[in-house]
Amino acid sequence: MKKIIYIYVLDTLAEWEIGYVLQAISMQNMLKETKYLIKTCGRTKDAIKTLGGLTLIPDCSMDEIKENEMAALLLPGANTWNDDAQKTILEMAVTCIEHNILVAAICGATLALADLGVLNNRLHTSNAVEYLCAFSKNYTGKSFYKNELAVTDGNVITANTAGGLLWAKHIIEYLNVYSHETTEAWYKYYSTGDGKYYMELLSSVE
Repeated sequence: MKKIIYIYVLDTLAEWEIGYVLQAISMQNMLKETKYLIKTCGRTKDAIKTLGGLTLIPDCSMDEIKENEMAALLLPGANTWNDDAQKTILEMAVTCIEHNILVAAICGATLALADLGVLNNRLHTSNAVEYLCAFSKNYTGKSFYKNELAVTDGNVITANTAGGLLWAKHIIEYLNVYSHETTEAWYKYYSTGDGKYYMELLSSVE
């Protein structure tokens, strides 16, 4: 059975931060086997409005998430992570971490994890360590902070708002979506734009 990567969508979603993840997973169309499907989920199935002005309708509500098929929960950035409406998905994120399901957060979602205490004892990154210290009352993980675009520690991946490409690379590596050769060619192409890596990418998936 194909496993599902759930992307949580909420009002003020920073939609550009998930662009490389979507592109990377879509490359499975070139393969004989599709390992993963992507579904958007919301607190409800009501439409949300992104920061860029797009209107998105979630594929499912949180109540419809199939936990036995869940491979990962992705938490994009947004300006509404501190709203009470997000408590349920954050509780689910903690449960996922405890059950060894990948949780990947970027930008504002890292602050939400920090406020849960999730980042107090694992390597992580965010927009800035000062950002976490200033806006989270429960964050004490400064010694575990890495000034990097994206960081993986166990089944938790964090990234800053400039780290969408590397965040996606960490995610597809963790989930073993592609071979090492394909992943490296994909990353080199999108980080440099050099056409030779595009040809390497095509060759690696043939």
